[in-house]
Amino acid sequence: MKTYILLIGISFLALGLQAQEDNQCTETLKKAKSILYKESPFVDQTTLIPLLEPCASQGNAQAENYLGLAYLQGIGTEKDEEKAFRYIFSAAQNDYATAQYNLGRLYKHGLGCELNFTKAITWWETAVSNGSQRAAFTLGYMYYKGFGVAQDYKRAVYWFERSDYPMARHFLAICNYFGYGVPVNESRALELLLANPTINSKTLLTYIKAERKAKNEAAVTKVLETHTSIKDTTYIAPEVITSVDINAYTGAITANDITGEWVGKLVEYDWSGTHIVRILPLTLNFNTGNSNHINIQAIVAGQALQGTGQLQDGSIYVDSDMTFTLDKLYSGNPNELSLDHTLFTLGLEKKTWADHTYLTGFVDTYRASWKEYGKPMSMVLRPKTEAGEGDIDVEILAALAAQEDQFIKLYPVPFNTQLTIQYQLETPDNVYVELVSLNGTNKVVILPTTQQQAGDYTYTIPVDSSLPVGLYVVRLLAGEQLYTRLIAKDN
Repeated sequence: MKTYILLIGISFLALGLQAQEDNQCTETLKKAKSILYKESPFVDQTTLIPLLEPCASQGNAQAENYLGLAYLQGIGTEKDEEKAFRYIFSAAQNDYATAQYNLGRLYKHGLGCELNFTKAITWWETAVSNGSQRAAFTLGYMYYKGFGVAQDYKRAVYWFERSDYPMARHFLAICNYFGYGVPVNESRALELLLANPTINSKTLLTYIKAERKAKNEAAVTKVLETHTSIKDTTYIAPEVITSVDINAYTGAITANDITGEWVGKLVEYDWSGTHIVRILPLTLNFNTGNSNHINIQAIVAGQALQGTGQLQDGSIYVDSDMTFTLDKLYSGNPNELSLDHTLFTLGLEKKTWADHTYLTGFVDTYRASWKEYGKPMSMVLRPKTEAGEGDIDVEILAALAAQEDQFIKLYPVPFNTQLTIQYQLETPDNVYVELVSLNGTNKVVILPTTQQQAGDYTYTIPVDSSLPVGLYVVRLLAGEQLYTRLIAKDN
């Protein structure tokens, strides 16, 4: 009997000690949060690590997560991404949703771990199941732009609808307003924006009140208005593309093929690459001399640019700074009403239709402020010397401007210690992938020639720190079809 009473006493004592430890950690976490998030020069951040370590050693997931953030950001200590990863991973395994969301971010950026989109998405999905609203928004954002996954507005909407996070509400409003993944529903969009407290939604409302959408669609329609299949819509129907008999130039594009001045249009699409969002005037003047080194003069939306590039693989890889600024059509940030776009690649195809010659292809840009590629763009140009000074028949513009998103997707942009490449095969094929510097002096084989089945493929490779900073081309050969994409490496 005495033994039984003693055991009960020990149990109550253990429970009491546990409750005391929990109370102590609750107070500790309050202090830690104040240190982490308070912007004041008088906060002693060096107290953060020793403050949190006792609770973290007891397995307190929130303390582990805070320690991970401290090491990740170098708060009160030197940055240590590997240690940050270990603490956040441990907290995530304890079913702490915030840590699971943060772990997804670490995998997305390759911080303290190998960059891995699949693991990032898996952890975000787990975080959502444990109540993380921000993880649901992040999943929607990835599908919205096609980062790490195939671009899919319907999947984006699916995740946005499962989140009360303000930015998820904001993007859900955008999808309803423009008909991305759901039928156009401006009333629903306005309802979401008016109820959303973020400055992003308030800024977007000013664009809606100014009828920017109607004005922009009218401008696009004006260019395309004579073709019944595309009248009153910015969507290019497949039957329009196939209804025009276009003869492609047979043979590799040479310097002589492009020398001279070309005038026409730059066509910008939404993230799906199927809806035109605007059409801008574009002039390109190529002076090639006797080599594949190209001098480029451009006028993009009234902005004069000058630079150089190299003609390789049927494309011009721009190797100097050619940056132009475009207004954001529907800004959600009052401090960012425009974005700088740096020309990366001009994909080139020479085509003929009705005895006219056209220079067409994709235009790949980089947005440094967001560290990402720009939206899909294409160009349709005619020699300025031809009659009409470069005017383009709307039917041929609609057909030639049809554009799919880049076959190769790369992340991060620019890259440093890791590079992820993604692509999708529609049919089985032999595939070879390499990374090579623009001048051809450095080469990394990402995938030796391999027979692959149809499907989605993702590879993440470590990058030797000795690889020089500069411009590189990812070259992917699927059967006899060559795909390329330009990317920069930084320090």
